Amino acid sequence: MFEETHGQPKIKALQRRLSEESAKVAALSDVQNKVTIERTEENTLTFALTGDRHTGSLYAHTEALKAFYEYAESAGAAMVLDCGDILDGHRVYKGQEFELRDLGIDAQIERLKNTAPRSIPTKFITGNHDASFKNLAGVPVGKMIQSAVPEYEFLGEDQARIAFATPEGRFEIMLLHPGGGSAYALSYKPQKITESLEGGSKPNLLGIGHFHKAEFIPSYRNVAVFQAGTFEKQTPFMARQGLAAHVGGWIVSVTVGKTSNVIRGEFVAFYV
Repeated sequence: MFEETHGQPKIKALQRRLSEESAKVAALSDVQNKVTIERTEENTLTFALTGDRHTGSLYAHTEALKAFYEYAESAGAAMVLDCGDILDGHRVYKGQEFELRDLGIDAQIERLKNTAPRSIPTKFITGNHDASFKNLAGVPVGKMIQSAVPEYEFLGEDQARIAFATPEGRFEIMLLHPGGGSAYALSYKPQKITESLEGGSKPNLLGIGHFHKAEFIPSYRNVAVFQAGTFEKQTPFMARQGLAAHVGGWIVSVTVGKTSNVIRGEFVAFYV
């Protein structure tokens, strides 16, 4: 009897913890694996594609990001689609804390509030650097970013899909922030990722973050594949690994047809 009574507080504490975790999962399920539908009366879509801005890093190129938003607005981009790593995170790799301007999630969110361009609506996913706060402390990073910058809409962790319903048909975009390191060849990882997509459910266009590279493959397995680039200059970690940073973002124009799609990509590069 004593053991049962003594164990009750522990059981109740575990039940509360389970309830809290279930609430977090339910909140995330509102966005995760959900296809966002955008309806348009036009067959031509113009949007910007970005990734890996790493707010809070000493090497985040906020001036270039601001200039890119200004250019994207002048080019007629209706929105910015971002492939993740909005924040630089914490303890992502050994020694990362020495590459930070802002330590901790509160400081990085504050930096984002003060520096994030807002002239065009932005839809984003979170990446592995964002997820470091969740992994270390269970923080719902995507929702926090959306609350801090209302012009930024959180679509999901690691991946999301957006479908544009046009008069000529549906055009689907997938945003992805994969894992792993860069390969010996620029196109190797995008090719392998595209090969892994299930037949019958492939997007029309795939935007890939994480690798800090810029690339456009017009058609691979009938998918237009973009590596989104980055707005973080080469860090000491990247220099040690022999990894280049392709600083800049894309202006993408898509004209949807019944039997064909015309896809144009313009990379706006910043040299630092």
